[in-house]
Amino acid sequence: MNLLGEYTTFKEPQFQTKALTECKAVIVDDDKSSQLVLAAILQDIIITECSDNSLNMVEFCLESKPDVVLLDLNMPGKDGITVCRELKANKFTANIPVIFITGSGKPEDQDRCWEAGASDFIVKPVVASTLQHRVKNIVLSKLHLDLLTEQTFRDPLTGLYNRYYMNAEIPAIFKHCVREQVNFGVMMIDIDNFKSFNDTYGHLEGDNCLAQVASALKNTLRRPQDKILRYGGEEFAVFLPNTDREGVGQLAKAMCEKVESLNIENSNCGSGVITISLGFVVSKPDYQTSLAGLVNEADLALFEAKMAGKNQGVGHRL
Repeated sequence: MNLLGEYTTFKEPQFQTKALTECKAVIVDDDKSSQLVLAAILQDIIITECSDNSLNMVEFCLESKPDVVLLDLNMPGKDGITVCRELKANKFTANIPVIFITGSGKPEDQDRCWEAGASDFIVKPVVASTLQHRVKNIVLSKLHLDLLTEQTFRDPLTGLYNRYYMNAEIPAIFKHCVREQVNFGVMMIDIDNFKSFNDTYGHLEGDNCLAQVASALKNTLRRPQDKILRYGGEEFAVFLPNTDREGVGQLAKAMCEKVESLNIENSNCGSGVITISLGFVVSKPDYQTSLAGLVNEADLALFEAKMAGKNQGVGHRL
């Protein structure tokens, strides 16, 4: 059996950001020569990708995941103002900085760019050093903001999402399931006999144990839309959109087996190793269903799993 302190050294998850040279700028311009000039100016500081199609730029950015968009003002199909507004209206592209690059120096055109949500405005002909410095400063500011957001939403011990993320982001996922009339599953998970584990092996080993269990639980999930977070102490919550009861039950079984297979010594329980208890609920929610109610119901199922002998999952259906 693996007593964590004998074989592992605990390291807190490091919140890291990309280097500037790993970032990407998307250049949107219907003029190929303009694309080439801008890409050449930026090639030494950032990855560049060019597009002359402004019609589906939100979808393009969702796939390409740029760190900044350089946008021409006047283009066929959709003009830059419309594209910028669409990017800012989409939750997943709203935080991408937009720099307008255009031959128009009219004050009213600049006002339209700011009102659409632009981060900057550069008039052609572009001065190479000006473009490089503005792109660099804007992308570095975005990376700094991304890092702060990551730190806000993550538990520093386990690297999982935290309660703040649950309150800020999970309701939107839940509401989407309500609108689409699909199932929504909630799990509540607790490490068995964790207080006695801390008392016996010490809090450093307790931190090691939490980090190992959190990693095992996270690695059991297979879909990007499934979210796991540290609910508090030794308790975890999992949110599973568009999942039926059989699927949640199978996942619960897999999680219990995965944690037990870590083989973390715990002399305070009958199995001799760390295990978890798990409660879950699956519902097809409507506009009268509350997310808090589902969490409470899963917590009740967790209590039943504890009372039934631990190291197992118990499910409720609503």
